Amino acid sequence: MFIRFYPPTPALRGFVQRYMVHHVQTDKSAPLLKFPFPPAAEQVLFFYPRDSLGRIHHRTGQVNQQPDSIIVGPQVSRVDITMGHNHLIVGVFFEPGALHRLLGIPMNELFDESLDSFLVWANDIRLVDEQLRETDNYDQMQHIVEAFLLRRLRQKQVEKHPIDTVFQYMLNPTRPVSLDYLANQACLSPRQFERKCHERLGFGPKTFSRVVRFSKAFRLKERQPELDWLDVALTCGYYDFRHMLRDFKEFAGSTPTLLLQQETSTLIRPYTRLTL
Repeated sequence: MFIRFYPPTPALRGFVQRYMVHHVQTDKSAPLLKFPFPPAAEQVLFFYPRDSLGRIHHRTGQVNQQPDSIIVGPQVSRVDITMGHNHLIVGVFFEPGALHRLLGIPMNELFDESLDSFLVWANDIRLVDEQLRETDNYDQMQHIVEAFLLRRLRQKQVEKHPIDTVFQYMLNPTRPVSLDYLANQACLSPRQFERKCHERLGFGPKTFSRVVRFSKAFRLKERQPELDWLDVALTCGYYDFRHMLRDFKEFAGSTPTLLLQQETSTLIRPYTRLTL
């Protein structure tokens, strides 16, 4: 299994948080592996230049094969992923609000859904996909995707607003700040701030903050299994375990212990480090 994270070039800082290349190959005679993928606050552009990916939407029960490239919008529901025997992901993790600036569309139109990237960028995505399929060099894969983003940035972007900086304040669940303070820092009224959050993040500030906290709690336990769940809850800004349990049931349809067991049930865990 190969996994590597890359920082963005200076021209893309403020848009891209990081890139990831992740490659897992399993025996073709083995059964396909399925993993839970709980929601995270990050919005992502994924490429799958080897085997296709199966997806089950946990809330709706919808089953489908993923396109070769998808844009993942604001998520509040878990999906279960079935990976092929040659599972390669090239991912772009965007800063909060950056995907809206790149696409120029309200992010609430992608709420709890993913979108075939070809429907947005057509020939550009086809070219990137072809280039990714032609190389086995992981560093080159990152360069290919970054070059595509630089081209898109030169062609179209929505102007940066003070609110895009304010979103960074909402990424630390242990230091909550009031809606009035966030709105003031963004030079907006509270009502305007709420509306802009839906436009640029895809959901309101309260929901965004809850997803951030939930994701950080799950990944903290994953990285430090010696912590008990109460310690995890308090470290991530929950009042107590029951407070955290409510978010796990809503966002993952599961208890914390059961979700962790499902993700760590095999030695190959390709989605463990997707969110940081």
